[in-house]
Amino acid sequence: MRLSRPDDAVVDEAALWMALLQSEHVTDQEREAFETWCGADVRHQQVIDQMSGGLRLLRTNALRRVPSQSVLHSVNAPSSRRRFVVGSLVVALAAVLLGRREGWPGAFGELYTGTGERKPFTLEDGSHLTLNARSRVINLFDARQRLLELRAGELWVDVAKEAARPFVVQTEHGLIRALGTQFLVQHGEDSTRLVMLHSRAEVLTRGGVRQVVEAGQSVCFDAHDILATQGTKGDENAWTQGRLEVHDRTLAEVIDRLGNYRQGILRLSPQVAGLRLSGIYPLDDTDRTLLLLQHSLPIRVTYHSAYWVSIDPR
Repeated sequence: MRLSRPDDAVVDEAALWMALLQSEHVTDQEREAFETWCGADVRHQQVIDQMSGGLRLLRTNALRRVPSQSVLHSVNAPSSRRRFVVGSLVVALAAVLLGRREGWPGAFGELYTGTGERKPFTLEDGSHLTLNARSRVINLFDARQRLLELRAGELWVDVAKEAARPFVVQTEHGLIRALGTQFLVQHGEDSTRLVMLHSRAEVLTRGGVRQVVEAGQSVCFDAHDILATQGTKGDENAWTQGRLEVHDRTLAEVIDRLGNYRQGILRLSPQVAGLRLSGIYPLDDTDRTLLLLQHSLPIRVTYHSAYWVSIDPR
């Protein structure tokens, strides 16, 4: 039986296994865990078979110079993982890893973080920028404007006052023009979210829809329209201090955020994805956070290996 379009979750897991297997740090125990994963579901082996061309690519001389961390960072981005099988893994890896003019992440004008990283930056105008884990920003400042292009992940910015040049954050869905100081921007696959922490900002979608967002408001928009406007919950910027602070959020949301701070697979059962919780958890110690979640919810956390953890009903 040929698998034409596998489930997204299986694609995600297979792509992560592939990145781990080409790493110089893979252990015998992790190889055994991979074999166990392949045998756990017929779809797993089918997806790996579809990716066999990509495995050959990863072993070619052209990619041996690429640090394994760079490959893991690329496949850990959700939009990249989707492209591996649905399109072509070979083409996708070439586009992600080889298509940049300057080579690897860190090219001129690019700011980025890997899994589990947060980085503060002071921009040339004195603005303070912090990137969440697995984030990438292109700095496009020039004499007329201060422009940041958010390609992936999430940023927090405290904008320095400068009347001559507007401060703008751009995503594929539209523009955010600062009318004040502090705000967060989250780049999703299908939409962008702005969380206004202080003063105001103006959103302009690619389709031309405008909205001014006040402090204490959160707006989600895509290229065509404003999708939702709501009040902030007060936990949105806790990550800048290394905390995952949640108020009445689903376990699926929590695990999605936690996944940016952990290499490998965090497999969440749909049966418990909708459980709601509130609490404060450490981002920089994901094992401790998983233990706390297991103690407070009717879930079971199982470590198949350091890179493969499943969360199921207890």
